[in-house]
Amino acid sequence: MKCAVEGVYAFAHEALLSVGAADEVAELTARGLWHASLRGVDSHGIRLLPHYIAALKGGRINPRPAFRFEKTSPSTGVLDGDHTFGYASGLVAMRYAMALAEEVGSGHVVVKNSSHCGAMSYYALEACKQDMIGLALTHATSRLMSPGSNRPFFGNNPICVAAPMMNEPPFCFDAALTPFTFNKVRQYGEENRMLPPLVCADQYGHPTEDPKKAEQLLPIGSYKGFGLSMVVDILCGLLSGMPVGRSISSMYHDPLSEKRYLGHFFMALRIGDIVDPEDFKDRLQGLADDVRREPRLDREVPVMVPGDPEKARERERRREGIPISPVDTEKLNTLARDLGIRPLGGQSA
Repeated sequence: MKCAVEGVYAFAHEALLSVGAADEVAELTARGLWHASLRGVDSHGIRLLPHYIAALKGGRINPRPAFRFEKTSPSTGVLDGDHTFGYASGLVAMRYAMALAEEVGSGHVVVKNSSHCGAMSYYALEACKQDMIGLALTHATSRLMSPGSNRPFFGNNPICVAAPMMNEPPFCFDAALTPFTFNKVRQYGEENRMLPPLVCADQYGHPTEDPKKAEQLLPIGSYKGFGLSMVVDILCGLLSGMPVGRSISSMYHDPLSEKRYLGHFFMALRIGDIVDPEDFKDRLQGLADDVRREPRLDREVPVMVPGDPEKARERERRREGIPISPVDTEKLNTLARDLGIRPLGGQSA
């Protein structure tokens, strides 16, 4: 099924309001899920809504948080997310980082007491609206197999950097430190699809293509991906005072009555304090265009810069609607019946 673009947002927003989420929390969380689905990051999009609402009902998620922001220096601060949806606490934190950057050129905000925060591009791209470079990081459940070990220690800790361009949406590098996220592994399992090779390992550290047996994610670049994961845990876990490494809670295996205690890190850098923003955007546009003009190894496969596939998917989905798998459609419409709201199937493109 393909759903109308705004229908995905409207469905998520109505569902969140129906379970008692505060207006701002419902709006920011629904926008985050919609953003991920629109850009083709389906593993972090609308398909997570049933889990999020189950976590709210179980007590893990606080639907009406009392956000508390402490400015710790002219350019730094800490936001207490009060255990609400990560999509909400994350965007609030990035806006605080942008406000600090407006005052002193750069802003750095750490979030504590948060939960799963989805697609990191949601936050980094926000900074670009004000001619800023955005950085967004989060740590996650221990899933990344440590080189030389047979078990994971750090999480699949994503890194996102976004910067505005002159003639198109911003440059956006948004990458986890493994070829797949575990939410994507779960998605493959629910759709009875086998995994690509050298993506996952089983509980004993042996490579597997069976999503039902996958327990660990293999890092990109071996020790380099592993090292970057540790860097993210330093910024998101140690700075926030939240658990790190194998002490981080599990999104799916821990009881939904237990809080996640996740940390995030956000930065906004005002371009105009270093170089003319229009010149920067023009040069970045030229850089991207030069990369795309590089000679192709295969005539049918274009040379792209980071973010190009997501831009293409967003254009296509705005035009044709957002595809929802049969498995996810059934789950979402079951949720709708349980909540007494209009089913997603009634929002067809």
